[in-house]
Amino acid sequence: MPQPYRVEALALHQVGVFDDVSIDFKPIASAERDADKAEIHLFTGPNGCGKSTLLYALAEIFNGYQGDSLILSRFRSSDSYVDFLFREQAGKYGVRYSNLVSPSSNRYGDFLIAKYEPTNGRYFGYGKKNFEENGLRLWRQCTDISTPYNLHPMTRFKYAAFAYSGQRTLRDTKISAIQQITATPFEAALSFDGSVRPQILLQWIANNRTQSALAKADGDNQAAQVYDQALNRITTLIRDICDLELEFRLERSPLAVTVRVNGDTIHFDSLPDGLKSIISWVADLSLRLEAIPWQEQRDVFSQPIILLLDEVDIHLHPKWQRRILPAIQTLLPNAQIFVSTHSPFVVGSVEDAWVYRLPEPGQGNGIIEGVQSGAGKSYRLILNEVFGIDDEFDIETEALFDEFYRLRDRFMKDQQGLEVLLETAGKLAARGEEAALIVNRELRQIARVTGQELSLA
Repeated sequence: MPQPYRVEALALHQVGVFDDVSIDFKPIASAERDADKAEIHLFTGPNGCGKSTLLYALAEIFNGYQGDSLILSRFRSSDSYVDFLFREQAGKYGVRYSNLVSPSSNRYGDFLIAKYEPTNGRYFGYGKKNFEENGLRLWRQCTDISTPYNLHPMTRFKYAAFAYSGQRTLRDTKISAIQQITATPFEAALSFDGSVRPQILLQWIANNRTQSALAKADGDNQAAQVYDQALNRITTLIRDICDLELEFRLERSPLAVTVRVNGDTIHFDSLPDGLKSIISWVADLSLRLEAIPWQEQRDVFSQPIILLLDEVDIHLHPKWQRRILPAIQTLLPNAQIFVSTHSPFVVGSVEDAWVYRLPEPGQGNGIIEGVQSGAGKSYRLILNEVFGIDDEFDIETEALFDEFYRLRDRFMKDQQGLEVLLETAGKLAARGEEAALIVNRELRQIARVTGQELSLA
């Protein structure tokens, strides 16, 4: 069964490159789906097709126009709006309120206006049914930057939402003391590029290492394991993705957080970009999950969350691109994850996922259908089906093949141009073993059909 806290549909009207487009986010229907894996939705397509716009629209469902709204800057007119369906409840937000009444309705059902700002016309509406109990209103109230996240000491959260980009934001930051982190776990949680907070992240690592050491000194190994758990999960994840052994360390003099990579101590500024990117958002997510007062007491990585990842493959070696989503899918079994990517290695890495190929800019209308990913597809097939790329070689080699096939067709028709055909075939064969095999196969086929002896010099 899919986790109950999930976005089920999204529709954009006059937003970014989209005139009017809608997407249904179905759970994976396969009966063989592993119940202990996250539900993943992948957005692919050319530059400018709206991948980030969709992620920003999803983030705004939970962000509630706090501060600078990423999606608001992509609204094209006062008629721009976004409809959504979350937990079987309809919702809508936009920039003009005059045509709406409360309660109102959209393509997904009825909703109430929950927030309206007359000075700039922004509005947000959600869930006419069980408006107070459905969870989203509590989430938006408690995470609003203008109010404390713990409106009441007994406030507990059923789910949470987070958004990250693939930027390598982690850096060396001075740790002046071991001190309590006072920032809320919801601060900038949906800002993508600004979600990772280097100072807080290193302070959290320092605090966990200190508390673990104090617990061990007191002989409380069970408490020490609790403090070590989140960091150990991160290092296990890195080992699964990158084949690297990591250890987070707290140096005493001067006080600083460092990381050991395969036994070598490295400062964060000197980490490879891909490794820095993964540690940045995974560790930040971990500290937020650990700090949230959850309603249900369980492993924090198993809590229901909505996770948005923009260009998760940036800075990563293809080998790491193939491994990152399967590792995250297992780490966060009750997550609904939305990912934008340009990488066929990412698309081909997960068996249970939905893939949405977004149309070229200017063609973003109608319903965008998702197709199920599946094991056994070659990267050649993924490039063709998902990314629309038919080429197998570099641009110059592909141009030579085009010329070769043109000359082949001419020769097969009127037996003219043999010398030029063989000259082009020779140029192709000189480009590499694979090209030579293709050319020789084609020449043998021509020889069989025409009865002429053909061979390269």
